[in-house]
Amino acid sequence: MDRDGLCSALQQQFESFPKQERAAAAFILNNPHEVAVMSMRDLARLANVPPSTMTRLAKRVGLSGYDDLRALFIDSLRGQNNAYGSRAHDLIELNQRVGAHRVVQDMANNAIEHIQSMCSPENLDAIERSVQLLASARQIYCLGLRSSYGVAFQFAHVASYFAKNVRLVEGSGESGVMTIINQTTSRDVALVCSLPRYSRRLITLTNYLHQQGVRVITITDSLTSPTARLATESIIVKNHNPSFYDTIVPAMLISEMLVALLSATSTKDTEASVTQTEEKLLSLGEWWDLG
Repeated sequence: MDRDGLCSALQQQFESFPKQERAAAAFILNNPHEVAVMSMRDLARLANVPPSTMTRLAKRVGLSGYDDLRALFIDSLRGQNNAYGSRAHDLIELNQRVGAHRVVQDMANNAIEHIQSMCSPENLDAIERSVQLLASARQIYCLGLRSSYGVAFQFAHVASYFAKNVRLVEGSGESGVMTIINQTTSRDVALVCSLPRYSRRLITLTNYLHQQGVRVITITDSLTSPTARLATESIIVKNHNPSFYDTIVPAMLISEMLVALLSATSTKDTEASVTQTEEKLLSLGEWWDLG
């Protein structure tokens, strides 16, 4: 069993666990990177359960104890090269060894492979269900922080051409947070992009929305990511890149697919709405090229 296998087992058996073990499992699923660096007592304290609960949970999924559970997370971290500094060094060496043309080709081929892998039957079904959720929403809140902000912005920007119920939650100020606190209902949907390294602020906001009954659609890298545990629908994208930073190309494409399908299935006159928006932008002189 590896870390992903353990998290999958915790998800599948979650509802059958006793109350305290559910709390422990939820904390592990929502905070996978904390498990590798914390003692059993510290992890139990944060999860608000007795330390013995962690041992019982590990045994329930077939491990001998908490140490074996923690070892899976440590092994997972060892298998990843997430430090941007060391990856920047590797990129410099790669460029010196094979040249700029090859680096560009590698990055392009990497993006193509990621795009092909995101078209799995499971993902396609999740995309279709997500569009149905978006279409039925009273309000759609778009969240993404740091590099993921562009993904949320793209969906909100394009959707605003024909939909009047889409709001981008700004992370730089407090206005977006106040909107979430004061205006959300269980009839709303949140589209959340969360990719490693995961933003703590984004996870906190997503957890709050989940607690308020808002249905969450997440674009993320794994079914064991912090937002996937909170989501009604999870759309999985890969984001590893030959460069020192992770790519958002597949996630950006998913956001464009969602907004395209949402416009195609809208019960409103999408053509008229888009035309009216274009006319307003033209009247404001927003575009240099008038088309």
